[in-house]
Amino acid sequence: MAFTHDDILLPLAITVIIDRKVRSPEMQSLATQATGLFELFELEPMEDNDIQEWFKAHSKDLETKLKGERRNTLVLRALSRFKEERDVEAIYDAMVSISVSDKEYVVSESELIKSAAAIWGFPRPPIKVDRS
Repeated sequence: MAFTHDDILLPLAITVIIDRKVRSPEMQSLATQATGLFELFELEPMEDNDIQEWFKAHSKDLETKLKGERRNTLVLRALSRFKEERDVEAIYDAMVSISVSDKEYVVSESELIKSAAAIWGFPRPPIKVDRS
């Protein structure tokens, strides 16, 4: 299946936004993970600045949707697009990398990762982040 830049960036952006704190390590991880995924999915590369501009252009709308009643629908649509094992593992690994990049445990991020694991049939993720 052919994916677009938006298909790749959406679940990654949700991972950054879901805890309602956009931190520098998460934004750096977003750019790093997206760059690798674009290559994996044979998409044209995007510069880090372009990835951050995409994020800025979409973040307010995503924040609003993630606070609303259709939050689960947004997450499900973003994740269910990926079905092949290679694709699922790549997106999942990128989401996990982003979620732990700020070294802070946040329930909403943990729930997102657990939801992704459940949707894609993975066992509970063995993620450990210090709560300090």
